[in-house]
Amino acid sequence: MASTEQLTFAIETFKRIHPVEFQRRFLSQDTRHDGRAFLQFRATHVVKGTIGTAQGSATVRIGNTTVVCGIKAEVSEPDVNTPDQGYLATNVDLSPICSANYRPGAPGDEAQVDSEHIFRLFGEVVDLKQLCIENDQAVWSLSADIVCLKSDGNVLDAAIIALMAAVEDLKLPQASLDPATGVVSADKAIETQLTLRKRLFPATFSLVDDAYLVADADDAEERLTTATLLVVLDDQGHLANVWKRGAGTIDRPTIARCIAEAKNRQNVVSSALE
Repeated sequence: MASTEQLTFAIETFKRIHPVEFQRRFLSQDTRHDGRAFLQFRATHVVKGTIGTAQGSATVRIGNTTVVCGIKAEVSEPDVNTPDQGYLATNVDLSPICSANYRPGAPGDEAQVDSEHIFRLFGEVVDLKQLCIENDQAVWSLSADIVCLKSDGNVLDAAIIALMAAVEDLKLPQASLDPATGVVSADKAIETQLTLRKRLFPATFSLVDDAYLVADADDAEERLTTATLLVVLDDQGHLANVWKRGAGTIDRPTIARCIAEAKNRQNVVSSALE
């Protein structure tokens, strides 16, 4: 009779040699390789204020996936077309540190696309007029660096939640412009937080092996994913964004099912952000 060690070795060997068949064996039995139900998300943990040198920061863990976000604030001149608005820039960093799937050097396509999508999402969250110090003279420029420390699937959800938490953690010193010298001074003893237009709650669903719909796919499942659907709700439960990626087909009833499941996920993420 095989020992526990021998059985474990055999399972791990089969997983490495036949990863697709390994996943199919579980999915065909209406379960997943980590024991979760198809539409079950992994535990989500949020800690705010994790970077002491940043004006706002947070660390998010979804299962083994870990993302940290830090926001730095600098004074700059406003755009001539929007003299009463500041800036918010987002940058997603996916490096070999978090996964061997990524290469060193310039940001890859996934990081650039994620950065742009997050930037557009948060254009509805942050009122850039709150970043104005002096109309047509000086504004706050916020740079949000979203760094993946460990990638085990569903990095985008973790990135959105991390930026949401970091923005809520953001504290800006009271700033004023001296009209005589044109110098901006900041009083760190008096700090203010932004009043956000809304909160965002992401939930990603994946079509695995072109047949099984799962929530919060891990890295092993993402390798078999043919399509993903990101559903983002706001704090009123309204649909803020739906983003489908991949060549696989996701029909309307499936999209409706994902939106319904995202509402359950909203409550969990909301509690984690508190």
